[in-house]
Amino acid sequence: MELAELSMGEVEAYLRRRRDVLLPVGSLEEHGYHLPLGTDTMIAVAVCREASRRTGIACAPPVWYNFSRSTRGYAGTVMTGREELKRYVAGVLQGLAESGFRRIVVVPGHFSRASVEALEEACAGAEVDAGVFDFSSLSFSDILETQPMHACEAETSLMLYLHPEAVRMELAVDEEIAVEGDMLRRTKSGVFGTPSRASAEKGRAIFERIVAELCRCLGKG
Repeated sequence: MELAELSMGEVEAYLRRRRDVLLPVGSLEEHGYHLPLGTDTMIAVAVCREASRRTGIACAPPVWYNFSRSTRGYAGTVMTGREELKRYVAGVLQGLAESGFRRIVVVPGHFSRASVEALEEACAGAEVDAGVFDFSSLSFSDILETQPMHACEAETSLMLYLHPEAVRMELAVDEEIAVEGDMLRRTKSGVFGTPSRASAEKGRAIFERIVAELCRCLGKG
């Protein structure tokens, strides 16, 4: 149930049945040479759409722009500031509340710690029941062979499952995950992890776990 595709009358009918909505949050950010800039958004939207299909909860259009320091400066990455992100999402939450929604679940596909904290703060200040479903906190150690980070085995697997036409595995390179201070050390390709170990089958298993947990949290699992 895509909120953007509904008419006002259809939203009114929906609000007579229930008052909850899913809000995917992504980013426009480099994901190496093998994945598109919209990877985080595409994954978050896919998670929300499948949860919507299973639960009947409406899915709002995504928030595209986000915040991170580690990937700033790479070609194609467009980042806002942390406080700008927080204020913008707070405004979207307020707008959804004014439209009649009373429970909003924010589903990020971009996992900068500072970004998730900004989303959590926006939800905490909302006038409605709002919270963040942070699926990066789930364990996938039984599925993955390597540590998940960025444009890595996990994200590449998800994209191979969800959008195989958008993945160019011949351009994927593995890069060391290293931290300098409180930031990831820059790599030549923009990858932090091991995308060469990715597979569509791993992506299917990861996706199913994420959606099942989200549905459980929504009370439909």
